[in-house]
Amino acid sequence: DDDREVDEYSSAKKLVQRAADREGLLKSFGKTKKSSSSTNSTTTVADSALSSSDRHLSGGGDNDDSNLGSDFSSLPLKPDHPSRPCWTCPDGTIYLEAFHDLYPKAYDFLVAISEPVARPEYVHEYKLTPYSLYAAVATNIDTESIVKVLNRFSKNKLPDGVAAFIRECTKRYGKAKLVLKNNKYHVESE
Repeated sequence: DDDREVDEYSSAKKLVQRAADREGLLKSFGKTKKSSSSTNSTTTVADSALSSSDRHLSGGGDNDDSNLGSDFSSLPLKPDHPSRPCWTCPDGTIYLEAFHDLYPKAYDFLVAISEPVARPEYVHEYKLTPYSLYAAVATNIDTESIVKVLNRFSKNKLPDGVAAFIRECTKRYGKAKLVLKNNKYHVESE
């Protein structure tokens, strides 16, 4: 039993160290990106600093920023943000606090309009997709209700791009219908 505790401790220590290394990498990458972009070198500081296991986890040593994550810390919070259960990011990702008082209502709403990505114990991740929004409208949730309720649940101001994406994806619903008449299928449009 003591060996198991030692193994768990060493595993946790390794994870903490890896997280600290990645955090340092992210900070140094932001500073060195400007200086490394002026050289003709094909490798970046980030590529050389990532270990082989980190390259495997992040999808390889590509030179784009997508494998380093996104920083939405500049999103302005609403004054009453502690009373709201989720964050809505400009890329359509929604993070829901599972420990919040409004979690059951927000969960039901997010399951209806988005696709779950990850649902660990404390913070769940959802993604708005055209298919999930189409399914939401198909269940009689109108477009403006989606925008208003998402804005009401969101800790930050709903990004304009997200509202536009919702409106764009849902405006085409019901334009064409497959109708059965006289034992034959017909397509009707507005």
